[in-house]
Amino acid sequence: MLSNRPGNEVLTRSPPTTPEEAFSKAVLDALREIYGHQLPQVLNALWTPGKRYYLRVNTLRASRGEVLNLLREEGLDACADEHLPEAIYLPVKGPFKLPEAEKVVIVDKFTAESAMMGSHVYVPGVRSFRGVERGEEVLVVSERGQPVAFGVAKMSERELLRARRGLAVEVTCSLYRVPPIRELVAFKQGLIYPQSLPSMLTSRVLAPERGELIIDMTCGPGGKLSHICQLTANQARVLGFDRSVRKVRETCEVLARLGCEASVIKADSRYLDMDYPFLAGKADKVLVDPPCSALGVLPKLYDLKSERELASLAEYQRQFLKVAAKLVRPGGVVVYSVCTMTVRECEGAVAFAVEECGLEVDEQPLYLGARGLPGVVRGAELLQRFHPHFHGAGYFIARLRRP
Repeated sequence: MLSNRPGNEVLTRSPPTTPEEAFSKAVLDALREIYGHQLPQVLNALWTPGKRYYLRVNTLRASRGEVLNLLREEGLDACADEHLPEAIYLPVKGPFKLPEAEKVVIVDKFTAESAMMGSHVYVPGVRSFRGVERGEEVLVVSERGQPVAFGVAKMSERELLRARRGLAVEVTCSLYRVPPIRELVAFKQGLIYPQSLPSMLTSRVLAPERGELIIDMTCGPGGKLSHICQLTANQARVLGFDRSVRKVRETCEVLARLGCEASVIKADSRYLDMDYPFLAGKADKVLVDPPCSALGVLPKLYDLKSERELASLAEYQRQFLKVAAKLVRPGGVVVYSVCTMTVRECEGAVAFAVEECGLEVDEQPLYLGARGLPGVVRGAELLQRFHPHFHGAGYFIARLRRP
């Protein structure tokens, strides 16, 4: 049994040598249902980052041209996206060969996937720092033994065991590389926000307008909420809800940095119709972006979710849709989005919204991905999917309307 103390854990299995070995049977079955013989291509795409790292320009404070010039002055190869006027991207570089090191640092899944892209390793993400001394070169690996980065230890094992936070490993070489976004002048000045293209597109599909009452049911950490404020020039009544104190705090920090105006409230959105009955039937637009299996977030070193976990997430998402249908006014719009591809979390959730909640599938104002899978719900051709091997991410967007 592994100790919970960083520094005492050990690898319990050999690293996966093929993408198939990195995913649970439940995940493979869920993806096979969609992709069939294309599954190997999808898994290979999941294992690596997309070719573009996207940023959203905060047009409340600067134009896209001004931000592009600023980033280029900092030596970055920043490019304008072809589709969204607020979207820019940085090319993802790699893969690179990692140097060898005698000492190994084991990190959790999230930290490994971040370090793989060049992020430094901080104390909370460390699972083992065994025998490491300050200043030593180390190889950073995931809990399944996959090497992701090489760097220099900024503390010893003894120091790490006493620390709750701080820089553990300064990464000097990673499999892939994007610039440290949070260190950029443009980030500190609130001119950019890291956000994927499908995530930005979601707010465009919602099409918020000035003067409307708009509700974001799961607003943390504030990406889509701040985008809504941006698209309405802070001239809409925007309410963001989240049950997590940490996410509420993060959202408020994002809004303040970007100069966005919205009310952020700690609440469980599954009960908004009961806790805030005066909102029922009043919202012009409602965004439902609930927790999901996140299979479409790249890179994904491994994912071991069980069938029970996947089913539980799908049921959880339906609870938000049920309330959203009560909050939106007749003729109003509900947009549902998830960063995953499973049928039950995508078309299956829309079928629930149509059959059980009385919503109708609506045409989206902009399509950058593929259409929905046929045969699950009426109007699947009006839904929008992003596939990892075609679009560099897995994502799903549905626009629904209350009759």
